[in-house]
Amino acid sequence: MPKTPPASSPTHPSQRAWNDFADRLKQIGEKITGPTGARTPRERAEGYRYLVRLLAAAQELEMEYDRRHPRLVRMMTPIRKFKGDGTDTLYHEAKLDEKLSYELTVRRGEDLFFSVTVYAYNENDAYYIVDDLIDDKLVWKDERGESVARIHLSAERPDGVDNWVQLAGARPILFTRQYFPEFVHATDSGRYRPAVLHVECLSDVDIPAHYSEDDLEAGLGRVIDFVEDATDVSIGLSIFAGLNLVSFEKTEGGQRVDATHITDGNLVLDGARDDEHTPGELAQMIDPKLVANNLPGPGIQYLGAWYRLRDDEAIRITGKDVPCRYWSCQILTRYLESGDYRFHRVGINNRQVKLGDDGSFEIFACHENPGVDNWICTQGYPNGHILIRTLLADPLMEAEFSVVKISSLPS
Repeated sequence: MPKTPPASSPTHPSQRAWNDFADRLKQIGEKITGPTGARTPRERAEGYRYLVRLLAAAQELEMEYDRRHPRLVRMMTPIRKFKGDGTDTLYHEAKLDEKLSYELTVRRGEDLFFSVTVYAYNENDAYYIVDDLIDDKLVWKDERGESVARIHLSAERPDGVDNWVQLAGARPILFTRQYFPEFVHATDSGRYRPAVLHVECLSDVDIPAHYSEDDLEAGLGRVIDFVEDATDVSIGLSIFAGLNLVSFEKTEGGQRVDATHITDGNLVLDGARDDEHTPGELAQMIDPKLVANNLPGPGIQYLGAWYRLRDDEAIRITGKDVPCRYWSCQILTRYLESGDYRFHRVGINNRQVKLGDDGSFEIFACHENPGVDNWICTQGYPNGHILIRTLLADPLMEAEFSVVKISSLPS
């Protein structure tokens, strides 16, 4: 006689939480190849790698945080990047509680710029900047030859503190930025000394309880929310950027044959990409809140566009230097990751660029250096983001982007 199959074992809460997590992750993966996602084998491969990178970041940033016992976590590394990271910037984040008080100790390193910003969510669950301080607004004290600042973070400013950043809103996040004169992995190799950062809760709080199945479910939920948000943001901003394309030089007949162009008032895609939807239709698929909920820090200005490039073409970026703490021009991938600065010169900053006598600059972006002084590498990406980022510029920078034939460049 056939044996009766054993009764299925009950599904435990931890297992259900994990299965739900895995199911949602699979759904997010489908966005990589959806209407707004990847278009080439390379983009698909990098898209799924991007999801794994987000998971790696989320394990520290979302799974393990404790607002009562915060820890400043390095957000970006040379291989873990998202949401438009700067090639020369070191980012740290800590989750805080608006009802508690904290002290952030900063032992300053060899940066060009240091800032502290608190972000939070308002009653409409919209992300906003609560408060911020930059390096020259901080009171620094000399301690054994080091510049040290102690910053109090709380809802109300207590008496007698030199530096204070307000906590307000819901689910506040402490965010620090450090800019350096070259690619940020120079801090890993010891070429520049980063700040030593420590945040401590000053309120009376208990030590963490033992880890529970409820903790697991909540943690996995935060991880998958983070991965989905970052995926939607990267795809969404790329779609919106696609509405602002780098212009092309005219060719025979007054129009490059396969360029994205305006016809009868409509944006028309080039022949190299066979899309089911127009850029405008794709943009309507994106929630504008995703863009609004990803704010830069105070004093940061962005200039840029989406580009489409042939092998024999380069992006030409022209403008004029402006008084500012820092500016740079860099390449970002479709997924808003900085280019691979471990192996490629994917960015150049104002301490590296060669200027004309009148302060003007001319930068070229293409796969290989065509023999110019100011060059950044596109890594062979046929499309992506080209971005200028300025810090505390006054006046604001203006720049123009165009696509030119490499053969037309002066030797």
